[in-house]
Amino acid sequence: MPGRVQVVFWSATIVAVVLLGVAWTLADRVGAGAASIEDEVLLAVASAGLAAASLVAARIVFVVGRLKRRGREDGRR
Repeated sequence: MPGRVQVVFWSATIVAVVLLGVAWTLADRVGAGAASIEDEVLLAVASAGLAAASLVAARIVFVVGRLKRRGREDGRR
């Protein structure tokens, strides 16, 4: 992976891990019934951010894998 791609991948991964912790904590608070409307909104935002960051990291892995596979196929020709 080129340098810039690695930075974006690891940034997306770190963001996903942080948002997972936030979502986990807020879900626990909302589940216990000790949450305000702000906590519920933050849970929705954190969950959406987690999904987006996970999709970015997965897309990078998919594209890099496809490029490596194409490189191997072009080398065989």
